[in-house]
Amino acid sequence: MSMLEDINKELDALKTIEAAVEMAISLEDQGCEFYTEKAGTTTEVAIKEMFEYLADEEIKHAEYLHNFLKENNMEITVSETPSFTQALSEEFSTGKMDEVGILLAALRFERKSEDFYAELAKRSDDEVQKKFFKKLAEVERGHYEIIDGLLDISTGFRMQT
Repeated sequence: MSMLEDINKELDALKTIEAAVEMAISLEDQGCEFYTEKAGTTTEVAIKEMFEYLADEEIKHAEYLHNFLKENNMEITVSETPSFTQALSEEFSTGKMDEVGILLAALRFERKSEDFYAELAKRSDDEVQKKFFKKLAEVERGHYEIIDGLLDISTGFRMQT
């Protein structure tokens, strides 16, 4: 079963948009925990900074979703994504490949989050909600691209689809 089929199955089991948003909050919390844990275990400074940035982003996403539930507030503030390319290029030029498996897991997580929000946008009848979920999907795509770029630097192989 593909990731998108998994997401559709999960969403089909939910009865309300609120239940889907609660699930999304849980995903964001899991992402934050994952990135925080990985930031604490790496010795590579740039990778640690990237994981800390992604953990902070997951916290912001959970806040957006909480605001959606509590206040029907669908505002998202997108800040400029920092470039990790130079620092990460230097770290991976030393031949260390220990982080690749972690990056692949992170890549999958970001892709699942993007697909989840894109599917919520498709299922929403409300145009404001649709825009909110599309924006969250775009932000997750940006995170995917950061990680994909790092994988390209470290392995010479780009996963981007």
